[in-house]
Amino acid sequence: MLSFEKPPIDILEDEEKYIVIIDLPGCKREDIEITGDEKTLKIRALKSINLPGKYILMERFTGIVKRSIRFPQYIDISKGKAVYENGCLIIYIPKAKNQFIIDTICKISIF
Repeated sequence: MLSFEKPPIDILEDEEKYIVIIDLPGCKREDIEITGDEKTLKIRALKSINLPGKYILMERFTGIVKRSIRFPQYIDISKGKAVYENGCLIIYIPKAKNQFIIDTICKISIF
């Protein structure tokens, strides 16, 4: 059984970058936050539904969902890019190559 508080992800890798794909249906772009440092990516999103009426049955999760990913090598989070479309968030993170990485937290904008 899947836990909606920790949504499933796929991570792909090539020579230059990592690609992280995460399903976040029901989230608004402005309610998703992507941060990270030299080896870690953190995704936090608010999943909410505001419809009029009183629930008689509620099975779908609402609240905060989080994922944290630690990569095996350094990443350049400052050059990361993200796209959110049809409930799917795709994050492109370049690998750090021959760079001096300072332990600092950056935020990635979503397009």
